[in-house]
Formats: sequence, structure tokens, C-alpha cells
Amino acid sequence: MFSFPHYLFSLRHSLPFSILLFPLSLALTRLFVHTKRVSDELKVYLNSSCNLNYCTQLVEYANVTTDLEVYLTGPKVKVWIGTEYTTRALSELITPEEKILTSDYSPVLVTKAVKDETERRILKEAHVRDAVAVMQLLLWLENTVPKGHEDELTAAHFVNEKRRAQKNNRGPSFETISASGPNAALAHYSPTNETYRKLSVDEMYMVDSGGQYLDGTTDITRTVHWGKPTDFQKEAFTRVLMGNIEISRTIFPANTRGVNIEMLGRRALWEVGLNYGHGTGHGVGNYFGVHEWPVGFQTNNIPFEEGMFTSIEPGYYKEDDFGIRIEDVAVVVPAETKYGHNYLTFETISLVPYDRKLIDTSIMSPQQLQWLDAYYKKIRSIMGPELDRQGLKAEKDWMMKNTEPFVRAGAPTILSSFTLTLLVLCRALLQHLS
Repeated sequence: MFSFPHYLFSLRHSLPFSILLFPLSLALTRLFVHTKRVSDELKVYLNSSCNLNYCTQLVEYANVTTDLEVYLTGPKVKVWIGTEYTTRALSELITPEEKILTSDYSPVLVTKAVKDETERRILKEAHVRDAVAVMQLLLWLENTVPKGHEDELTAAHFVNEKRRAQKNNRGPSFETISASGPNAALAHYSPTNETYRKLSVDEMYMVDSGGQYLDGTTDITRTVHWGKPTDFQKEAFTRVLMGNIEISRTIFPANTRGVNIEMLGRRALWEVGLNYGHGTGHGVGNYFGVHEWPVGFQTNNIPFEEGMFTSIEPGYYKEDDFGIRIEDVAVVVPAETKYGHNYLTFETISLVPYDRKLIDTSIMSPQQLQWLDAYYKKIRSIMGPELDRQGLKAEKDWMMKNTEPFVRAGAPTILSSFTLTLLVLCRALLQHLS
């Protein structure tokens, strides 16, 4: 496209305070970083496939300005930057004007957001093992919370330890949000020695956690209640779930922006005057950033393409009382449509069932229940063999119990209010004639 395009972009979301100068020819790639913070292992990895000049040169972060100025004196040099992640100080160095090319995001960042077939496969595999750890947590809490011994901190520690026991795990992908009762009403609360609460069967509990695996990054949120939830808690939870499902099952043209379908996650809440005050989802990487831009549902996110991974996470938070969030990771896949071509949809790859006692099926549509049953069937088909392989019989029994279908085979389809009205009128007419 251009004679000598080069890419300059920030890596602030992967290596702290780093800038990469990435030439199209792959020669003399320069990573400007505080080199004392780079481990020997990483230095070896970056240069493990060196072939002549095709290596990553580590340069002190403080030298980026002077090195860029020298670099720009070369003939036919053009530098392509993503304005969202490049500092003004650096972008203003690229003169004259014909030397700079700009877009909202670096083409490297956009390309990385679309996973290839191998990345998709291994990221899904990471979520299978991750689901085992989350199921272990939920079963353990179900058995121990009624005894009154556990708290937000012990729950966070437990799930971190169970993840650590899984293949390829390298620790949590972020600080676990383990929140009970009014603490859960704070969307991004994490427990401390000063703030943690004891877990109780009388309060709702929300756990938002994730793991870093060599083959993928995970992020999942489940909200549960071990006692008797109120009618309002059940309705709020169900409407959050309806929002999650509506986004997950929607079919949309390729290159649709997330912001154009984001309201589907809020509609069931809006209908009764409820809402939530955070984003509805973010990109997820392969052993990288758990919040991987520029994928997501905000106005400054790029259009969806096949192979992108995003979280879907509507919620509801009642101040000083409880919080609800349901978060799954999904991959964008082609959709089969009757007439259209080049349409997309989401495939959910998080594989942990939702709390059944919080689901009010009477306010859900037949399509939402069908999606839910298909999702539970998928959980059974994938997680059953994995739990067997790991010898986790109690967890498998828990999973099977919590993935029983909501619409029984052979049961009549849920009737609309219009159809019910007609049936009542017909019955009344028959009684009158008889």
C-alpha cells in the first residue's frame, strides 16, 4: 500500500509504559521499555527466532523520542499510528505531514483482535478448564456457606487455588471480585481485610473472576443465592439474564458495531425502569489483556468481525442491598440465515450454568428459554467428559442437576397472552353452547 509503512503503537495494556516500532519488513523491530523490568526469560523469548536482523531490539523507554527522530530522517519513511494509543508528544514528532498515517487504532492492534483458527481453538480449551474451577467454587460454597464459616476473601482464595491447579494456568487475570450483599452493589469491589463480609444464605453473592492460561485469558461472572431470594431479586436477575441472552443470540450484519446492539442487553431492564452504570462487554485476548481493546460495545470500539472474542456482561445494582452481574465470553461466528449472507452471531464459550433459583421463567420468551436449554445442552456435552477426565464426580453431579432443561421434551410451547385469551374465549363459548 505504501513504500515503507511502519507501525508505532503503545503496549500500555500488556507491558507497562512500552512503545513498539514495528517495521513492515519485520527487520529491526524496537521495543522501548524499562529494560531492567524485563526478565531474562522474556529477553530470550523475544529473540528465540532471530534470523539475521529479524529480532526484537530492547531499547530504554527514555530513548523513544530521540530514536524516533533519527528514524524519521530515513528516506521514504512513513509511520502509521493509532491515535487512541499513541501519545501526542510522539505523534507530533512525525513530520512533515506526508510521513504520518493515522487511524483510530493501530492496524497491529486491530489485526490482533481477530483470532486465527488456532487461537480460537485454544482459547475455547482454556475456558473449559476454567469452568471446572468455577464449578468447584460454586459447589463448595453451596455446601459450606450454610455452615457459616466462609467469607468473601476465602471464596476468592479458593477459586484462585482451583484455577492454579488447572493445566497451563499462570494465575488470575485480574483481582477477583468476590462480593456479598451490599458489597456486590459496588460493581468493581474487591474484598480486603478491612471490608470483607461473611457469606450468608440470606444474601446474594457475586463472583467476577478470571485466569491467565498459556492458551487463553478468561473472565466470567456468576451471581447466586443460597437461601430464599425475594421476588424483586429474582425478577432483576432474570431480566439481567434476558439481556445476556438477547445479545448472545442476536444475528447481525458483518461490520456492525457493538454500540448498535448494546441496548439489547438493557432492554429487559429498561422495560421496568432498571439499568446499570457500566459497559456491556470488552475484548478478551490469548494469554494477554483481559480487557483487550478495541473490541466491545462502546462508541469507540471497532465493528465486529468473525474471530473476535468479547465479554457480554449486563448487570443490576441496588445500592446498599445487592448486586447482579452475569458475564460470559463469546466468540463472533458466522450465522446461518434464510436469505442474507455475511451475517454474524455470538457463540458463548463460558461454560458454567446460572443459578436456577434466581430464574423466573414466566417472564422469559420461548426463544430465550430455547437458547438457554441449548446452552445447557452444550455445557453438558463439553463439561461432562472434562469433569469425568479430572475425576470430579460431585462436580459433574452438580453440573447435571443445574443444567436440566427448562422446556421439557414434548411439553407444549409457552403460549402468548393473545393465544391464552383466545383459548379462554373458546372454552367459554363451548360451555355456553353446551
